[in-house]
Amino acid sequence: MNQKSNFETFYVLSIAWQLGFFIAVPIAGFLFLGVWGDRFFNTEPLFLLIGLLVGIVITVYEVYHLLIPLIKDKKQDA
Repeated sequence: MNQKSNFETFYVLSIAWQLGFFIAVPIAGFLFLGVWGDRFFNTEPLFLLIGLLVGIVITVYEVYHLLIPLIKDKKQDA
């Protein structure tokens, strides 16, 4: 393997890691906060659903801002 191939492999792996992180952490975190809020205020499933919605919105925002520069770079290279 040459050095450029190694760099590209690690670059793709880093993007995959970031995507996984941006998808899993906000959704899991806000679901946890929603469950905690429901238990604290005794309002099942209100905060769970709010937490899920907020987690999904943040995930879409973060993934969008991660992928747009990559897509623009690919279009410029083509």
